[in-house]
Amino acid sequence: MVDLTALNATIASLTTEVARTEGTEASAGVLIAGFAAAIKTAVTAALTADAAANAASITAAQQAIDTVTARFSAADDTLGAAVAANPLPAA
Repeated sequence: MVDLTALNATIASLTTEVARTEGTEASAGVLIAGFAAAIKTAVTAALTADAAANAASITAAQQAIDTVTARFSAADDTLGAAVAANPLPAA
């Protein structure tokens, strides 16, 4: 009869090592998926904040343009009224 003790011990050792490797690979997979989700969340948050900042910046710029436009319009009206009120004398 053949003694399989050494072979069985080797198979048991290999089985244990495969299980450890599978556990390590599964943990790495979870870690990588977690990193990917965290990066996606961070990028989404950054883009959302940037979009909000852009919207706020655009609104602020539009308000500044509207204010300056109103000032030009008022100055133009004042100047036009002054010119109209003081025509040049006939030559």
